[in-house]
Amino acid sequence: MKKKIFTVAAFEMALVFWFLESAIHYFVFEESHFEFIPSESNELWMRVVIVFLILLLGIFADAFIRRIVHNQIKVAHVYNSLIQASNHTLDNLLGQMQLFKLEAQKCKEFDADVIRSYDAAIEHASELKDKLSNVDEALNGFKAVAEETKEYGD
Repeated sequence: MKKKIFTVAAFEMALVFWFLESAIHYFVFEESHFEFIPSESNELWMRVVIVFLILLLGIFADAFIRRIVHNQIKVAHVYNSLIQASNHTLDNLLGQMQLFKLEAQKCKEFDADVIRSYDAAIEHASELKDKLSNVDEALNGFKAVAEETKEYGD
């Protein structure tokens, strides 16, 4: 079942409005009897128009919220794809760096300090990749929440 929070709230407000309008006519304008459905056609027409406008506002609000949630889910999917592509690229680069390091260790002309600096760079890049993976996990948490609100869906 799709959640129509604003439509339901608008319906409730319209019902309250109708009752209050009847009560105002009875108590403030001192009409002879309480009329939930007014006998005067002009009064009935005005109430129907106002109730219709209140309901329309609720329906539009729900449609607007549904569109916002849908767009946020699309942005989350694009962002997740970007993070996954970045992780893949970083994995490839780290693999190539490891191969370069192995080849450098075979060569006796490489300075040991340079290789240690290179190891530090590889370590730092791995840590950054792990942080990027944590962002991906946080995004998956957001996607789970978005899936719960998918009841607003198309």
